[in-house]
Amino acid sequence: MSALAFVPSPPLLLAELAGSATGELDDLRAAVREACDDLGQSCHGWIGVGVGATTTWIDGDAAGTYAGFGADVVVGLAPDRGPVDRAMELAALTVGLLRGQAVPQWSVPVQLVARNASVQDVAAVALDLRGRVDAAPGPVGLLVVGDGATTLTDKAPGAFDDRAEAVQHAIDDALGRADVDALASLDPALCDALGVDGRVAWQVAATLVGPTRVVPHSLFRGAPYGVGYHVASWSL
Repeated sequence: MSALAFVPSPPLLLAELAGSATGELDDLRAAVREACDDLGQSCHGWIGVGVGATTTWIDGDAAGTYAGFGADVVVGLAPDRGPVDRAMELAALTVGLLRGQAVPQWSVPVQLVARNASVQDVAAVALDLRGRVDAAPGPVGLLVVGDGATTLTDKAPGAFDDRAEAVQHAIDDALGRADVDALASLDPALCDALGVDGRVAWQVAATLVGPTRVVPHSLFRGAPYGVGYHVASWSL
């Protein structure tokens, strides 16, 4: 494993859904594109890591659609995609969208981790991913998809919770500094209460990286529409 990119998964990353909000998310989109371009240049293949209802490995020929979010735009995990899964998880859709923009010639499988994954589950997923990374013919990058708190403002999707700002600040600092211990210690119950959906994906990544020396680069930290988003690149 040579590098990781951390990105959020707002459906508004898809231009067809942005509408009049396009300008408000320009900085976020630019940061995501930079992180993905950097990841594409630093390795020979990607594996996506994200959060889903269950822990599932999605092969790199799958495809899905943003129809459930208001635009029937199909994205695939490979140039020659298979049948469209109309129930594909948002994290996998995000990987497909960004793959098509940054490395359209590649096939990118996705490891989804259950939202309620235990510490033991996270460790098991990380161990399996380590085997896949080590078996790859060249340097592999991880595209880690996860969102922060949805409770940062009164109009946020989860409404306002006065605990959210401190937790989001800690998440942003951990991703921006490659603090794997801080990511590993995120409290599951508190994260669930605050709508922090990315916790288990970040913890899988942190477990994989372990004590390896990392050079982090934070590209975006903010909360458009009251949701915490962070974009970062880690080079190993």
